Amino acid sequence: SIRSLVARIIKNNADQQTGYELRNWAYIYELMDVMYNNFRLHRTHAQDAQSHRHAARVTQIARLVREHHTENLSLSRLAEMVHLSAPYLSKFFDQQFGMTFLNYLTQIRLNHAVDELLNTEKIIEDVSADSGFPNSHAFVQAFKKEFGVLPSVYRRQNREKQPKKKALPTVEQHDYMAGLKKYLESGHASAPTPSNSISCHIQLSADTETQTLKHTWRNVMPVGCASDLLTADIQQMVKRMRQEIGFQYIKFNGILSDELHVYNETPEGRPVYNFAYIDKVFDFLMSIGLKPIIQLSFMPALLAKDPERRLFNYLVSEPASLQDWSKLVKAVIAHLLSRYGSAVYSWHFCVWTQPDTPADLYGFSSTEAFYAFYESTYRAVKECDQALSFGTPPTYYIVESGYTNWYIPFLTWCHKNGCMPDFLNFYYYDTTLNDQRGSKDPIFGFVRSMTLRDTPDGFRDFVNQVRSEREQLGLKKTPILLTEWNNTPSQEDLLNDTCFKSCYIVKNILENYDRLDSFGYWSLTDWMGEAPLPKELFFGGLGLFTVGGIPKASYYALWLLRQLGNTFMGKGDGWFATKQGNKYIIIMYNYRHFSHLYALGERFDMTFTDRYTPFDPVQNLDVHLALTNIPNGRYLVRETILNRKSGSAFDQWVSMGALEPDTQQEYQTLEALSVPGCSKYITEAAKHILELDAMLDMLEVRLLTIEPQ
Repeated sequence: SIRSLVARIIKNNADQQTGYELRNWAYIYELMDVMYNNFRLHRTHAQDAQSHRHAARVTQIARLVREHHTENLSLSRLAEMVHLSAPYLSKFFDQQFGMTFLNYLTQIRLNHAVDELLNTEKIIEDVSADSGFPNSHAFVQAFKKEFGVLPSVYRRQNREKQPKKKALPTVEQHDYMAGLKKYLESGHASAPTPSNSISCHIQLSADTETQTLKHTWRNVMPVGCASDLLTADIQQMVKRMRQEIGFQYIKFNGILSDELHVYNETPEGRPVYNFAYIDKVFDFLMSIGLKPIIQLSFMPALLAKDPERRLFNYLVSEPASLQDWSKLVKAVIAHLLSRYGSAVYSWHFCVWTQPDTPADLYGFSSTEAFYAFYESTYRAVKECDQALSFGTPPTYYIVESGYTNWYIPFLTWCHKNGCMPDFLNFYYYDTTLNDQRGSKDPIFGFVRSMTLRDTPDGFRDFVNQVRSEREQLGLKKTPILLTEWNNTPSQEDLLNDTCFKSCYIVKNILENYDRLDSFGYWSLTDWMGEAPLPKELFFGGLGLFTVGGIPKASYYALWLLRQLGNTFMGKGDGWFATKQGNKYIIIMYNYRHFSHLYALGERFDMTFTDRYTPFDPVQNLDVHLALTNIPNGRYLVRETILNRKSGSAFDQWVSMGALEPDTQQEYQTLEALSVPGCSKYITEAAKHILELDAMLDMLEVRLLTIEPQ
């Protein structure tokens, strides 16, 4: 059927398997055959020629009316443009457009007017002039005839119907084409299943020792707000991350938010400081050996310029008085130095978050207002002790051609004013910001909408660019802390729960190993206070752990990376080799990027339980490893496997029936069955070469350890 062919064409272009261009032509020819045999019109050659001429003329006329509708456009003037007589053009409009020239021109002008009514604050007179009407009376009369109400009434009624915009940028995700999925299930495959795997040959010398690794990806783990660290469930997750992965720092915000009751005032207006709750936060971190990266935020209500300005649960107002804010900061820092002593000198401080966003998000009323806020906070911290580490506020880094990131002019200002930060602090997400012209609701210079980047190398592009900028700024020794990163900021992306995310983490950390001073993968858990939690366990949350504390495949990706040795031996596309003593530790991964269609936000044939449809069905990676210059003898090889069969809680849940667990036993069983697989065997090296073969499934990560016996 036509629907089946259209569905197969879309799926074919989404997958883009080898030879997809030829399959496109095959489907198109088949579609043309169906159309010809069922819908062709029996016309003479002369009729066809006339039809083609008319179609071209209609296109030309429509374009000219759109381009000149704001001018004093008449039938006579348009006739001159297309080299026709006015009477003939009038008749042509009736026959080809189904309406008079004047009616068509009025429709174009009204469409423009409706857009301005709904998306701008312009007065009726300006909307009328912008749309090409001779005067506002003519506009109102035409508008009421078409819509039955006055323009002002239409604006009010339709704005009330429009859903309120979300506070943060949304990542495009929709199911516009989901209805076509059933037409893929008619027994026709969109493409033949490939018979050959992709080959990967690794040749590595066992005596190669190029450098000692720092493992900077283990420096920082981010959590939401400070009050989260008072929750028993989250404390257990943090402890596990510290013990099993070995993170050194933890980043959080909200240390000054009212839920921790740090700031109050007497009836006379004198400040009262209470550090009981923040002491519990820092005592917990000290007890497990974690150092904090403290975002001095958010604003206590009694210090806020606008106490009603909230985003999620955070009061994001700028302070009513910089002097009072600085007193609070000094009091907090002095208390921390007094209670925790020299340990504080290894901590990091910064202020606020994402000041590069608009004033209805985290931004201030003006750039100058935030600069003054930063400087007063910087000086308050440094006056307590000049040796304390104070960095830039975390900003949302954008990789776009011609785009200047906020921190660059900010650093120029800091240099001039003697308040240069000790480290750079960024958030990065592998997304592209949509630039929709005509939008009046910008964010970062764009609108509140973004799509996923369809390049697999977006993260590497970010690392290359930010390192290059640091060098150009003369700050080569200034640490770059990436304190949040992910491929998406969406808490509802179904791929977040899958093996895609584990392979994505491994690929990007290994390709950029030690090139930044931290890789703070966001986030610890699906349990976030920023939005209500869905009832489903695997709803597409960003966390390494589910709400119930079950580790996802993404957690085990970090767990596997933790096994790497300290000596770097080499790397290539899909592998990374290290050494620890006489043991060789190699990670291999079969990364596949999602389709262009999915990057644009279209889920198409993805379902809640079948989440791997956006990937190329060419699944296997056939790896042959030759480890040369190795002593002859017997070697024990251990394999740890992370794929859809082993280590993925989501895929295990699907295999168990995909029903929501509702007892403690079911949760415990799911977690127990969702650990990586393992195997071991003995092999021999001959002629100083050890050869191994492995077949990796799509999005699989595999760790090999090789040690002599």
